[in-house]
Amino acid sequence: MLAIPSPLITQMQDHARACYPDEGCGLLFGIAEAAGLRATRCVPLDNLANRLHAMDPVEYPRTARDAFSVNEAKMGRLVREAEAAGERWLAFFHSHIDCGAYFSAEDRKYAAPDGVPVYPGLLQIVIDCQPDRIVEAKSFSWDGADFALVQSYPEFARSGR
Repeated sequence: MLAIPSPLITQMQDHARACYPDEGCGLLFGIAEAAGLRATRCVPLDNLANRLHAMDPVEYPRTARDAFSVNEAKMGRLVREAEAAGERWLAFFHSHIDCGAYFSAEDRKYAAPDGVPVYPGLLQIVIDCQPDRIVEAKSFSWDGADFALVQSYPEFARSGR
C-alpha cells in the first residue's frame, strides 16, 4: 500500500485542476517503510501531448484532453537525481478528464507497450478530474499479466477549484 500525505494529495489535486480540461501528470517519490510505501515528494510534469499533436497530428493523433506525453529525458534525470538522494520512484500519476479513475487501454499502451511493462514495479495512479471537482484516485500495478487495482484513495475527493 502507498500512503500519500495530505500536502502531496493537495499538490496532485492542484496540478490536475490547473491542467483541466487537459490531463495532468507527474511523479511521486518516497521511501519504503515497514508498513509499506510512503510518498515524500510530488513532481508535476508538463503534458506535451498538445505540442506533439500540433507538430504532427498523424503521428500523434491524441491531444492532452485524452492523452499525456512527457519529456522522457527530463523524467529520467529526475529519477536518477532522486535515487542519488536516497529516494525511490514510487508512482507515475495522471488525471483522467470527465471519465473516471480507471486504467484505460491508452494507459496500458503507454505503460506496457507490446504487453511488457516499462517499469514493472511502479504504481500507476489515475485521478478522476471533473469540471467542478476531483472525485477520487486509484492506483494500479502490474500483476504479471495486466495492470490491476491496488488501492483507492477516496481522500482525493475535493470540490471546486
